[in-house]
Amino acid sequence: MIFHQSVDFQLAKLIIEPLWRLHSTGFDFKSSPFIIIIDGLDECQGINIQSGLVNSLAAAFSHSPLRIRILIASRPEVYLRSTFNSSTLRPHLSQLALSDEYSAEEDICRYLKDSFSKIKREHPLASYIPSPWPSANILRELAWKSSGQFIFASTTVKYIGGDPNKLPHHRLDVIRSLRPPKGEKNMPYAELNSLYHHVLSNVDDMESVKQVLGVLLILNRMLKRSNSEGQPICIYTTHQMDSFLLWEPGETKACLSQLASLIECHAVGYISILHASLSDFLLDSSRSHHFYLCRESILGDFTALGLHHMRQQAPSEDGRPSILTGVFPCVLIHIISYFRFCALPRADRRLYLCWPILHPSTPRGTEPTIISNSLWSL
Repeated sequence: MIFHQSVDFQLAKLIIEPLWRLHSTGFDFKSSPFIIIIDGLDECQGINIQSGLVNSLAAAFSHSPLRIRILIASRPEVYLRSTFNSSTLRPHLSQLALSDEYSAEEDICRYLKDSFSKIKREHPLASYIPSPWPSANILRELAWKSSGQFIFASTTVKYIGGDPNKLPHHRLDVIRSLRPPKGEKNMPYAELNSLYHHVLSNVDDMESVKQVLGVLLILNRMLKRSNSEGQPICIYTTHQMDSFLLWEPGETKACLSQLASLIECHAVGYISILHASLSDFLLDSSRSHHFYLCRESILGDFTALGLHHMRQQAPSEDGRPSILTGVFPCVLIHIISYFRFCALPRADRRLYLCWPILHPSTPRGTEPTIISNSLWSL
């Protein structure tokens, strides 16, 4: 069958040859241009298939007299960026990055307002919905969490109003984590969870990615809260991340390269998370499963790192104090404070294990007393 043949063969038989036959009848492609739309190129199975399809389309139409335009929608995966940046494709390419050129927040707000109005009109249990509902602040909160992506907004609306036997305002409380879901069937964001699982499953070194995400989503937030009166001491760039995690220069950018659709590394090295809902997903074990970021485990690892840095602190390459010089004591103070209030056994074990990094001469068996008298006093 033709569907078992190569992509080039299928393209020739199913698209190119029929278009040439249409052209031979005198059809004017200049006055009636055709457009081929490929949505979700990154969803195709196999990196080689995705890149091969792009190259096949370019070879078939880049110099063709047929006026055919090809619109490809895809997440900006690193291998697809390399394909589109090739010398053969670049002259024929026009790129539109929706996240840079177009803000969908107003459209999403309008969509949410219209959708909630429809729920209040048509839902079988609409008479039990309090008024006014939802508030303007809640609408803004949902629009912000959408991060310009309609999948979040549409999944939210589908969950809140999709079950005729559930109270919509209770389902909204579940969405906002004000009310626990009742069982697996009541879990929101199944579609969004599936999307995040798909993207993260293609990462080669997930443990390294978890370390970076732990800094961005857990450690930085702790440092921001504790330094609210002044400029917060946080780790924002790939260079700072490499230094903090004791990695070679460029390792942070390399490990995040497979997550270009979720995390952007700017030209100056600044790291930004493109989807506000990613944090909710990763910090909820019932949603993220083996991708879950365990706060205590990550902070325990960073405590050991902070102690290591305090022993081996050095100035930056230009002789000035490193930008991270003030981070390590701050990291330790606030992580230890967190552990002190939580009193978690896992945290105690990690502090017990990392104490010799700071004082290798400490006699074995006396560490817990030292930790109690010295670290806790910070």
